[in-house]
Amino acid sequence: MNEMRSLTGPGTDAIAPVTIVGSDAPVTCGVMDYARRLVEAIDVLAPGLVRIEPVETRRPLDFLRVIVSRLRRGETVHMQLPIEGWGNSLLPGVALFLARLATRRGHIVVTLHEWMSLNRLRYLSLLPDVWATDSFVFVSEHQRAAFRGSPVVARARREAATMIPIGPNIMARPGEEAAIAAERARIRARGDGRPQLVVGFFGVLYASKRPELLLETLAALRTKGFDARLVVCGDFLHDKPDDRPAFLARAAALGVSDALDFRGRIDDETELMTVLAACDAFLLPYTDGVSARRGTFHALAQIARPLVTTEPARADEFALFPALAAKIASPATRLVPVDAPARAFADALVAAHERREEAIAVDLASLWGEAARGHLALYEALRG
Repeated sequence: MNEMRSLTGPGTDAIAPVTIVGSDAPVTCGVMDYARRLVEAIDVLAPGLVRIEPVETRRPLDFLRVIVSRLRRGETVHMQLPIEGWGNSLLPGVALFLARLATRRGHIVVTLHEWMSLNRLRYLSLLPDVWATDSFVFVSEHQRAAFRGSPVVARARREAATMIPIGPNIMARPGEEAAIAAERARIRARGDGRPQLVVGFFGVLYASKRPELLLETLAALRTKGFDARLVVCGDFLHDKPDDRPAFLARAAALGVSDALDFRGRIDDETELMTVLAACDAFLLPYTDGVSARRGTFHALAQIARPLVTTEPARADEFALFPALAAKIASPATRLVPVDAPARAFADALVAAHERREEAIAVDLASLWGEAARGHLALYEALRG
């Protein structure tokens, strides 16, 4: 506890209990995975201070009641937005606003994992919650800078928005080399004699991850003379049931169905990292550029494999993250313009693979300690 006092001033007795309210949906964009890791990290310094309260997406009034009840106790409610698990529901965008109408007690904190990259309808749906928020947290300087330039709330609140790092949601290491070799043999089975290049992808598949571009890049690699394979570790959002069939249909139309190894969501983290380590290179073609907020980038950065991703929107995006900056600067990492065609991503994968002996793995575990200390300082400041 003495360490806690030195980090956050008078200590945890000056901090009101905190509840992170979120969705219980089984497949999300990783926001709730992040929340669970954050609570684990805070528990090391302040056991029991922060708890998670997941609410069934089919019970929206319960969602609102939880928020109101915690605020009326004088607690802090911390929301992670956007909540992908709620699909197209408008409730997460107005719940805090309605709760604030019900009580003036307590404090509201919102972590905006996205801002400028939100589609317009989702952006508009979140505005009521933004107006009701006391303090904002961002996990990417790019997103925070965009928020500070948006006249949605008073300048003082925008300028006070805090930048707190996000750690990797996936902390497990790959299995033994024998397990990796077995996965590699499985993936490469039924080769057609051409040079093989196995491309791995990890993450929930939605628009900003560009699932179609993954397939188009696979097709481009095969056109270039490779017996390329694409291993997809992740699935589509549960509230968009048509997306996976459309993805598989697109693979068939491109003639790459036989080269697609679709694993879906892998809950066992060691198994997940073992499958990914069996790949030759990784592809993460974000529409808004690679950034510090991307948990999928964090996960893959921990494996010593070549990486191709899109150029960050800001040159200083990783200034506060030396380990991630080192991964980006590696000779085995290639950055591609966001608007580049599939063939450019294919060329980058080949170039990155040629430097595979120089690929590095980075240790990101310390980021969670930074995140915990940053949140504790924020929660204490709310108590004045």
